[in-house]
This record gives sequence, structure tokens and C-alpha cells, in this order.
Amino acid sequence: MSKPEFTLRISIYPSIEPKQFEQSLTGKVALVTGSGRGIGKHIAYALAKSGASVAVTGRTESQVDETTQELSKSFPNVKVIGVVGDVCKRSDFEHLVEEVTSKLGPIDILINNAGTNTFMPFHITDADEWWQQMEINVKAPTELTRIVLPSMQKRNSGTIIFTSSRAAGADLPWASGYSCAKTAITRFGGVLQTELNMLQKDTFGFEENGISVFSIHPGEIKTGLHQTAYPEKTKVEAPYVIEMMARLHKSHPEFSIDLPAWTCVYLAAGKGSALRGRLVDCTRDLEEVTNYVTSSPKLKITNACS
Repeated sequence: MSKPEFTLRISIYPSIEPKQFEQSLTGKVALVTGSGRGIGKHIAYALAKSGASVAVTGRTESQVDETTQELSKSFPNVKVIGVVGDVCKRSDFEHLVEEVTSKLGPIDILINNAGTNTFMPFHITDADEWWQQMEINVKAPTELTRIVLPSMQKRNSGTIIFTSSRAAGADLPWASGYSCAKTAITRFGGVLQTELNMLQKDTFGFEENGISVFSIHPGEIKTGLHQTAYPEKTKVEAPYVIEMMARLHKSHPEFSIDLPAWTCVYLAAGKGSALRGRLVDCTRDLEEVTNYVTSSPKLKITNACS
């Protein structure tokens, strides 16, 4: 099978035009991890603009407070709360889910966005630092999902989105821990979707599974994460890494941070049912991707854009 080609999108386009989603998420409760800044903050904004009650969370109190205040001011008719916590600490995310549930209601939309990355050759990477990327990018979102999922299963309703990366399907040098983590979380999303498709009918007795799971590649967007991705060890012992990645970033267009934000709304609003369980590339036209997936019988791929 030849590799499909889809229109490259770098900013808002018809399929994710915000106006069509006005009040589409009214009555829904959304939790977005890592939403004090960057991509997570914009996802939280898009969800609130679409009518969802939103829980902003992150480790930095000042960022969580600022984002919560901004959203509350921008959308006075929407409930917004801020909860400070570390998604790597089980006690923190248990408290997080309790706070969201008690103040907003059961979680309908879970965006596992918090993550980390370090560009460094594997042979000079400390073992603890390497495994920490797996902790933050894999263990944290899976364990948070473990806590949120039972309520969704009882209601047979919910959307779970993992912020992944195109690195899940590519051999990106200098980021072995990150790439392995994104591959793992993407595969987890696909497996979880398959399990739910069976369990919701066979065990819970529903006619169809009403829970959707997606992973997204947000696009090569410059955020605060990029500023901290080059530790001093890389700068001193492997400056070639910085030079190579700088050339790579220059080859990419300037992707709008609105792409992942409104793609998440598109998926949470139920428009991406054909893409459930897959890695969705936010930089590719969703209508074209959906048409390709639905027209390909028994397409056994995780990446919707493969």
C-alpha cells in the first residue's frame, strides 16, 4: 500500500474552525494536565470556549493560578478551577481527581498533556534521567487514566486524549527516552480502545462502547518545553545535537498552537469517532484523514496518517 498524502495544515482550517464548536461541550467536565502554560493552556482555553467546565493543573502554582484567572475572566459563564499537583505523585493526582469531581462533577474529557523531553545522546544519558522520561510521559498518564476510567465506564461516556508525538513512529536521534515513551503511550491508547470496545458491551452490557481514546501529535510547536530540552551536559559534551535540532526546526513551518487545541475539541465533540484508538497528526487535514481511514477496509494501523 502506498503511503497516503494529506494536506499540511499550519493554522486553523475548516474542520476545526472554532465557531462550529460553540457550546458543543456544554455540560462536560474537562481535566487537562500540564495546562498552566504552553499547549495544555491553549487546549484548556479551547475547551472552555466550547462550553466545557475546565480544571487547570500543573506543578507551578503561579502558572496554574494565572491560567485559571485568565479563563475565568474570558469565559465568566464557564466553571474553571485550578489544582496544583505533580502528576508523578499518586497522592497528588488522587487529590486532583477528587477536587475536580467534587467541584465540577465526573470527568468527561481527560487530556493527558503533561510531559517532558531531553535531547541528549543515549550513551551519555544518566539512567535515572532516561527512566524519568518514562515516568512522566508513560506512567503518569496511564495511572491518572486508571483512576478516571471507572467513572467513564459506568456512564459509558468519555474522551481520553494523550499528547504523543510523531516520534512514536520515527527514529528521532538524541531523544531515545522521549521516543520510547511516546511509542508506549500511543500503543497504550490503541490497546485501551480495543479493550473498551469489548468490555463496554460484554461486561457492562451497553450496546456500543461510548468511550473514545486518542493520541495526538500536536505539531512542531515552540513551547517552554523546547527551552529546557537541552541540559548543560548536552551543551558541553554534545553541541552537535543542538546544531542538528536547530536545522531541523528551521525546516518546519511555524505551526499554530491552535492546531492541537482545536483538534482536541474536534475529538472531544465526537467528530473523530472513525479515528478512535489511533495517533492523530494535528498538522494533517482531519477530513482527508478520516475519509482515508473509513475507505480502507480493515485498516490495521495505529497511526491514522501512516
